[in-house]
Amino acid sequence: MTSAENEAKLLSDPMSGMDDTSLGEAVRQARKGRGLSLQVVAEGVGISTGLLSQIERGISSPSIRNLRAICEVIGIPFLSLFADADSADREAGIIVREGRRRTVDFGDKGMVKSFLTAHDDGALQVMEIVLDPGGSSGEESYTHEGEECGVVLQGKLELWVEDDRFVLGEGDAFHFESRRPHRFRNLGNDQTRVHWVTTPPVW
Repeated sequence: MTSAENEAKLLSDPMSGMDDTSLGEAVRQARKGRGLSLQVVAEGVGISTGLLSQIERGISSPSIRNLRAICEVIGIPFLSLFADADSADREAGIIVREGRRRTVDFGDKGMVKSFLTAHDDGALQVMEIVLDPGGSSGEESYTHEGEECGVVLQGKLELWVEDDRFVLGEGDAFHFESRRPHRFRNLGNDQTRVHWVTTPPVW
């Protein structure tokens, strides 16, 4: 069955096999995975924050129109909310869907880390780090065990390793031992995105 056929089937019976609680949780995880607040999504959809909260808690059933709008504002495919239980079980510990990443927002540091690895029990940890203009790891360098490497996907990154300063642009990569004091920040006027790998996991 094609994606279009799947969507047509869902539209004819959209909530088939999925209760309001499961659907609401899928919406909540997708929203949080993108680092969006209830207010931002609700305003984008044109509904109240209270109604969106009720949808996420499984108290209210969303209309198809509102559900489509929610997916559009969050930036996820409509069908991604309707993964069946067997698919979810098979993906557990292996697949990390874009809208369901574990995410940590560092607030006034202007940095958000999204984890691309499904768990932290392995030998490495992969993150996508998004830095707002001026966002950084902090003024002080830090150290830990292991190694790390990464590649700049977008923007301009300033990286300090001990007393050496490096400026990296899109496509530039780095690799160093984590016991060497290091820190980093966004040098540009736009967001900087970096795929960052550490081993072993530090979170």
